[in-house]
Amino acid sequence: MVISVLINTGLFHGSEIWLRAKLARRQEDDVHMRLMKKYPDAPDWWYATLSAVMLALSFGLLYAWDTKMPWWVLTVAFIIPLVWTIPMGMVHAMTNVQLGLNVLTEFIVGYIYPGRPMAMMLFKTYGYMTMYQALSFAQDLKLGHYMKVPPCTLFWSQVVATLWSGIVQIAVMNWAFSSIEDICSPEQSNNFTCPGGRVFFSNSVIWGLIGPARIFSPGQLYSSLYWFFLAGAILPVTLYLLVRNYPRSQIRYIMAPVIFAGCVGFLFAYVIKNRHQGWWARYNYITSAGLDVGLALCSILIFLTLNLTKTSPPNWWGNTITSQTLDYNSGQNVLKKVASGETFGPPEGSWK
Repeated sequence: MVISVLINTGLFHGSEIWLRAKLARRQEDDVHMRLMKKYPDAPDWWYATLSAVMLALSFGLLYAWDTKMPWWVLTVAFIIPLVWTIPMGMVHAMTNVQLGLNVLTEFIVGYIYPGRPMAMMLFKTYGYMTMYQALSFAQDLKLGHYMKVPPCTLFWSQVVATLWSGIVQIAVMNWAFSSIEDICSPEQSNNFTCPGGRVFFSNSVIWGLIGPARIFSPGQLYSSLYWFFLAGAILPVTLYLLVRNYPRSQIRYIMAPVIFAGCVGFLFAYVIKNRHQGWWARYNYITSAGLDVGLALCSILIFLTLNLTKTSPPNWWGNTITSQTLDYNSGQNVLKKVASGETFGPPEGSWK
């Protein structure tokens, strides 16, 4: 997927990106830009200063604590979002499908600096979250541009909100660890089991401690998965050649990076748009936000009314089906037992 994003963007939009880069300061202003020019623009040195300060803090972090991560590994982590931010942003803008670099960053650091889970987690954070936050910041800037929010106000609101949210999250985390009994344990009474932290820890073991070389390299158990890198590179080229030969065909609407994630997009952007255009124009873009807000409010309500009061939820199929799967009962429903002398995975001594 990540290879497909690069090649697809280069083939279909490379010339446009280059042209926009050259004409960025000389394009004709649209109505939004003409209205926004009444406000003073946020100067470039604000962004440059903020970037320099954050870079200095990032490199200082490596040596202020025992992170097991040298400076050159962090430099590689910063190169990744420089390469992928624009391609990922274009895919997101055109398809409303947001792709991530979490697995790619884990894969890269697992090869270039194996055996160090702490360094792997830092590399993943800087390599993936830098791109994610850059695209989120660009989204907010675009929304502020259309809503005619002054650029300076928009810049500082983002910076202050980011700093404040970081302080609040650290404070809440420290309070939770010191005040909530059995936090992050599977038996925690209010379900504060830290599932996200467990996933992060598992990834640090698989990609950082063990490393992808022992799992995906030639001759290893999952080496055949490398063929998907080739598939991700070939598919955009194939589509590009077909579009060049058949420019008016429906193939031009196929985007290789999201070809397998288009079911929801097809429903809202084609079926509903064509059959219920009034509903689509009015509610399509607020439905997602409404679902997110509803989930957040419902989660708070369930926690306050059921979890804190230790009230048992209704016993019906929708609540019990998850506890009846083989995955949930992995300690009891063992499909195959390893015989004496056998091992699960590569035999002992085969990893070097």
